[in-house]
Amino acid sequence: MKPSEDQLDKVRIISRLYKLINSLSEEQHISLMKQLFRDELPKYIFKMILDLPDNQQLMIIDQVEVMIEGERLWDEEKINVLDIDTRRGSRKPCVILVDFSTDERSSQEFIHDISIGGAFIKTEQPLVIGQTIALSFSIPNFEKSFELAGKVVRCNGEGIGVKFLNLSEKHQDIMKSFIESMGEI
Repeated sequence: MKPSEDQLDKVRIISRLYKLINSLSEEQHISLMKQLFRDELPKYIFKMILDLPDNQQLMIIDQVEVMIEGERLWDEEKINVLDIDTRRGSRKPCVILVDFSTDERSSQEFIHDISIGGAFIKTEQPLVIGQTIALSFSIPNFEKSFELAGKVVRCNGEGIGVKFLNLSEKHQDIMKSFIESMGEI
């Protein structure tokens, strides 16, 4: 059945609107949201979060708590955008050998991508979202290995997404330098 002219017009408008919104900067996205929802913005964000899967809701709660503790809240001067995927910085593909352990078991696997705030580890180990694990891995061109705690924030058939916990400023700088050097290759 051939679409009607009204249906085609609607598709054209939606397509044009999507293209325009997609071309906006993060600051412009926030400004548009504020204009559209004014006093209703917190309620709208709350409803959006409730529609997310439980594990993403927990990740957003964790990130908002960190933002509040660090007093890194939105203001008109400098807008900090909440990363819905909860990754800090760019995620880079890699192959890094990692030892990780829980109270029950330990395993040696590979990190398949990494960011300043976390990593994706390919594993068949049955882990649970929210579970804390100990991690140990070495980054090329750095002498000491990273020994740190992580929290499982995502599980799928391929592996686990891990958020690094209590990453020192020094480790953050090393990780940032390493990730930036990966972009130069």
